[in-house]
Amino acid sequence: MIGEDLENVTSYYDNGGHLLKALAYRDAYGNYRILAFGGNVHGPKRDSESYVSLHAYGFLQDHGGYLARWEIKDANGGPLCGLKMLTPLVDIIDAGDGQSLVMVPYWIDCDGLDPTEVKLIMVYKDRKYAIRGNLPNQEGDEITRTPGETFKELPAVVQKTALAYWERVEAAAKKAADRSNPNVAN
Repeated sequence: MIGEDLENVTSYYDNGGHLLKALAYRDAYGNYRILAFGGNVHGPKRDSESYVSLHAYGFLQDHGGYLARWEIKDANGGPLCGLKMLTPLVDIIDAGDGQSLVMVPYWIDCDGLDPTEVKLIMVYKDRKYAIRGNLPNQEGDEITRTPGETFKELPAVVQKTALAYWERVEAAAKKAADRSNPNVAN
């Protein structure tokens, strides 16, 4: 994305925020849309490579301008935690039914024995859905995956697509967290 569209999207990331990725796409009705994904590094966090907060926006082109249709935001939860972006996996994919499925994955790693939270927030037809899980930081804990309450409202083919994508997200988070054995803390 370049030019005026990029400038419009970038304006949403001020006060220390950074646009990390912007993707333009057309929805099933031919409408021009933009996914903007970014974060803020300013504030207390676990390490210099972490973010304090994440912000993603879905924009719809309307009469020469853009309307924000949805927003995803999260924070690291405190100075002992760091929000880690899985930017290469932020994408718009076919939901399996010809519709667009926006994928916004990330993880929150905290100092200590609490599990690492892994999240995949999805947007389908301008409605948000989630799969959340944990990676263990101590021996004996298990890897978890929990679809959000509204996840079961998605068509079966979209659920299947989302769960397959979750496997990629979980693998990327394990690799980024450098967990060679996911059942033992490093």
